[in-house]
Amino acid sequence: MYSWNTIRSVAGLLLLIPLVHLAFLMSRDTLATLDSAPTAWEKEVQAYETADLDTSLPPEPLVVVGGQWVTKWRGLEDFLAPLPVLKRGLGRATIDDVTFYYSRLIGHYGPSGVVILPDLSEFHLRDNKSPQELTDAIRHLAELNLEHDVTQFIYVFTPLNTPRYPGDSRRIAETTTLLRHWSDQDKGVQLLDANPLLASTTGEPEPYYFHSDGTSLNDYGYLRLSMILKEALVADYSSHYSR
Repeated sequence: MYSWNTIRSVAGLLLLIPLVHLAFLMSRDTLATLDSAPTAWEKEVQAYETADLDTSLPPEPLVVVGGQWVTKWRGLEDFLAPLPVLKRGLGRATIDDVTFYYSRLIGHYGPSGVVILPDLSEFHLRDNKSPQELTDAIRHLAELNLEHDVTQFIYVFTPLNTPRYPGDSRRIAETTTLLRHWSDQDKGVQLLDANPLLASTTGEPEPYYFHSDGTSLNDYGYLRLSMILKEALVADYSSHYSR
């Protein structure tokens, strides 16, 4: 028979296990974010490859790439059904990181289309790009994709304004202008600007669409992104959708 103090101590330790696991995951993600090398995401890429071995991959899927905003985009697959969708987000990865893993994150799947969603890390935490640098990074990924002559359609989201970083608005506006000028000249690229749908009547980012941290989209915010993406897809994937 165990004493009450022993039972209480063991119970307390068991309750701490989920917290310790969470702390481990957070510290691992933080270390990966602070590591400037794209290889910081190698384990996440390997995890996708391992999961693929046990999955019947759809032919010519729509592949969505980016960072944490992609991995946390819940319900997108159902929203875009019957179009097959694969989300391939990497922590707080930048577009440069995604480009580094192009063959394993995109090319391997022979996608019919690619969606690029720049993460918060382009301006914070992992990098501090200028509007021109971010535009060049996105353009490089898109052009690399077109060179492989597999993907028919490329959809690029502009960087998102967030309640936590209102100072980003000017840099995002400049990036959007540069991306629009580029996409207007490239028939294979369609630019998607979700910021007007995520803004209040005053034009500022609407907290209603974000979690309390002011940077993470909630389900209502993601629904807005899903709506604008599907609207863009309807014409290109007419065999899957009907208005």
